[in-house]
Amino acid sequence: MKNKKHNQIIHVSETHIIIRLHTNETLNVPINELTFHPKVNDIVEVYQNQNHVVVCPLPQNNKLWILISSITLLLLTIIGATFLFFRHPDRNIETVDSHSSQQISSTTSSSSASSTSSSSTSTTSSSSTEDSIIDTTAEELRDMENDGRLKTGQLYRFTAELIRQSFWGEYNGNLQQLSSYYSVWVRASNAPITGIEIPIKKSLIKGWKEGMTATFTVKIAEDSEHFQYRFATDATLITTPTEEKHTENTTQEIDTQAILHGDYSSVAGTWRNELGHEIVFNKNGLVKGGQIYKSGIGSDGQIGFSVSTGPTGYGMSVYPIGITIKWIDSDLSKNRIIAGQTAPNSSEQVFYKID
Repeated sequence: MKNKKHNQIIHVSETHIIIRLHTNETLNVPINELTFHPKVNDIVEVYQNQNHVVVCPLPQNNKLWILISSITLLLLTIIGATFLFFRHPDRNIETVDSHSSQQISSTTSSSSASSTSSSSTSTTSSSSTEDSIIDTTAEELRDMENDGRLKTGQLYRFTAELIRQSFWGEYNGNLQQLSSYYSVWVRASNAPITGIEIPIKKSLIKGWKEGMTATFTVKIAEDSEHFQYRFATDATLITTPTEEKHTENTTQEIDTQAILHGDYSSVAGTWRNELGHEIVFNKNGLVKGGQIYKSGIGSDGQIGFSVSTGPTGYGMSVYPIGITIKWIDSDLSKNRIIAGQTAPNSSEQVFYKID
């Protein structure tokens, strides 16, 4: 795949920036984690793994190269569009798929003179279609997209959990053939902040909700500039989220005094927010998310921790049932956690206990 080599800053505020990645996904980064002064439309390099995101400004000579490349691509696109206007009518993805189906049907019909031959041809065609689907994972699909191993026209099949339902909506990417599609997001461990966007026909996802699991068959297409895009040709819902266990665990009473004396049993388990981030406690403290080196209790009853993660650190607060988080809305009937180097600005950042 020919990757888009740049990521663009599309929003800058006093507390954070939003970056549109070369995959058309968006990334929210606290501004105090940057080592440069960001501006809207800046082109940046982004490096991320399970726990860290590093954003670097693109060197000036790269920016000049991008400007020159953009002008060249614009001229080539105009020439190519003029050529295609006179040579080929516009065809969308559904038309291509329909044409392929018609070819298979035509081939079967032309061989109908012999019933035995026709049956054999039909069986072979069905087997060939199934063999052409490559089984993979959401993580591997993203890796192949980043390193150029995806094949245009190829079908890939994978199973993943649905996430970030508040971000689902009409597809707004660059491929006009998908303008009638709807975008959903699925979990991928190598994209912990955003997950993976899957354009799909809205009729295929009736009744779907965040937390469910589905198997997708996606196809790889190219636009006029040979950038590749994925879209779902089929999807099957596998599981539905279980809520009974979640309700039982999140209503457990928190033992503040025990926590202040080093016993974290009342908060032990996995906590997750709507962005897919997780914090894990056992009775001795954190086992995922860093190491607690200081704790205390606030005047409003919330329990505060100072957490180290190697050379850096962040703050964490546990809010027992009934205690309000002042900055954002949250479910007061449940225990909650907020964490980060800056105060949260969205209810999606609040952690709730899931087991």
